Amino acid sequence: MDTVFGRYQLIEVIGEGAMGKVYRARDTKMRREVAVKVLAPELATEPGYRERFRREAYGVAQLNEPHVIPIHEADEIDGQLYLVMPVVDGTDVQALLNRDGHLTPELTVTIVEQVAVALDAAHEQGLVHRDVKPSNLLITDDEFVYLIDFGIARGEAAPKLTYTGSILGTWGYMAPERFTDGTNDACVDIYALACVLYECLTGQLPFSGETLEQQFTGHTTQDPPRPTDVKPELPAGFDEVIARGLAKDPDQRYPTARDLAAAARQVLDDASELGPCGAARTPNSDAAAPAEPQRPGATPDTSGTAEKPARSKTVTPPPSQATPAWHRRRPWQLGGAAAALVIAVVGVGAIAGNPTAHPVSQVAGPSEPLRPAPVVLPFTGLDGPTPVAVGPGGAVYVGDYYNNRVVQLASGSFAETELPFTGLNRPQSLAVDSTGTVYVSGARGEVLTLPAGAASASKLADTGAEDSAGLAVDTARNVYVVDTPNNRVLKLPGGGGPQTVLPFTGLKAPAGVAVDSSGAVYVCDAYNNRVLKLPAGASTQIVLPFTELVFPTAVAVDKTGAVYVSDSPKNQILKLPAGADFQTVLPLGGLNHPEGVAVDEAGNVYVTDSNNNRVLKLAAH
Repeated sequence: MDTVFGRYQLIEVIGEGAMGKVYRARDTKMRREVAVKVLAPELATEPGYRERFRREAYGVAQLNEPHVIPIHEADEIDGQLYLVMPVVDGTDVQALLNRDGHLTPELTVTIVEQVAVALDAAHEQGLVHRDVKPSNLLITDDEFVYLIDFGIARGEAAPKLTYTGSILGTWGYMAPERFTDGTNDACVDIYALACVLYECLTGQLPFSGETLEQQFTGHTTQDPPRPTDVKPELPAGFDEVIARGLAKDPDQRYPTARDLAAAARQVLDDASELGPCGAARTPNSDAAAPAEPQRPGATPDTSGTAEKPARSKTVTPPPSQATPAWHRRRPWQLGGAAAALVIAVVGVGAIAGNPTAHPVSQVAGPSEPLRPAPVVLPFTGLDGPTPVAVGPGGAVYVGDYYNNRVVQLASGSFAETELPFTGLNRPQSLAVDSTGTVYVSGARGEVLTLPAGAASASKLADTGAEDSAGLAVDTARNVYVVDTPNNRVLKLPGGGGPQTVLPFTGLKAPAGVAVDSSGAVYVCDAYNNRVLKLPAGASTQIVLPFTELVFPTAVAVDKTGAVYVSDSPKNQILKLPAGADFQTVLPLGGLNHPEGVAVDEAGNVYVTDSNNNRVLKLAAH
């Protein structure tokens, strides 16, 4: 179909329902495949819906939780509300139930543990999912689970849907108080998660009946069902877990979702202590998994208290600590035809929260030695800050993407200055040379320059690049331009003359570019998940030993030769010291799609935290 929708090229419909359509699309800015959900026009006419849509989308986007699929964008084009998400390689739990009837207790608890982590993270931020059910749980081949659809795509009338399959898809997991007084708080999500636990164990909904009246009666008046009545071979402890999870009185349920998951895990732990016919297992028996899922590198919480567990920090576990298999493997990837099929299975329900965020792989190496805490620079009014650069004297320059401007914050200043560029269209790359001249990639392959103190910008060159996601300048004022669509890096000589194509090979959607004091050029080869270095005068590139990159977007080099990379989907800034074989993770918590990175002469690091609309400074040691 190839329909243009803003910066997205809609390729084909891969899901459709009452709430809108989901398209497989091409993001022409980032040059990647995404899923774009365009909401039904009538939703936008509901009083207050636009405001609620944006409020809840932005709320979900603040979640730094790996089990929540990030929202790349939530906005409006020509009156049509839309959401943009990555495409995830996996399937939904409902499809597994349809295929297998029920799941094994181990897989069931593994799923519930991960969903519980996502729910508690949302509840801590005041968010309620409101529609926890198997079709809103995506699971990868590595048994990594994502909770999708935080309800931001549903209008006020959504719970009243009556078409086939929609009633049970909502009412079959609804807490009694939602039927009676419409309560929506954390307790209703915990109740729904208990329903999911029951259904995965038994292959049945907790309460039978195909009509709304039957579901209402079951949830509001009938005792919680016992899983062992359906599957006598299940450990009896699951009966007690379900009884508490489906308690009519919200105060009688588990205080947090992770408490529910921990109780379910304990049932499996207790059952594993007994062999066939009740015989005790030997000390060499297989160890049970930890009581609750942890972010890789986190220490399991075994306290068993009802208080909400603290969010874990990224540390390296001792060698003796067992880590669940779904944390030891790479949990997700972007793109691919198989991934597109997932969205087709999920359909229009595939609306996700952010984030964001990706589990930090242990391969990424330890965090850096302690630095002072990062500070937020006093920029104001930013909307999607993307590139960042540092000029002479420590001035910081930022491309304010959606505001179509470049702003400068002088060293020690508390107010930014808007530079006199005109006609910018989503500035996504900039650089500053030793004289303070600012270079910005303009539309249609133009490179615009603004000398220090100048009243207006001028065009340096027309490179022919269709789009540029990277720009750099060296000490000789040679300019390096990434021609992203054509998979090449151009060099514009500082003294004039024809541009040349640098001998990088195999590039696929190159993004950020940097140059060091020796003239070596570095480029983020985004779709190939790697960073390349081309030494000055060389014709053969070097692949730097970064590991587990997902989509590197920006690169910077300090005077020691250390290389810094922004891995936006994983919400990380990585550092590879000169000559090192292992990267470290910079201590920057709470990042939400960091797009740009820069480093000054003193070793201070600057990061554009794009979805949080801020710029961070991490001081040198």
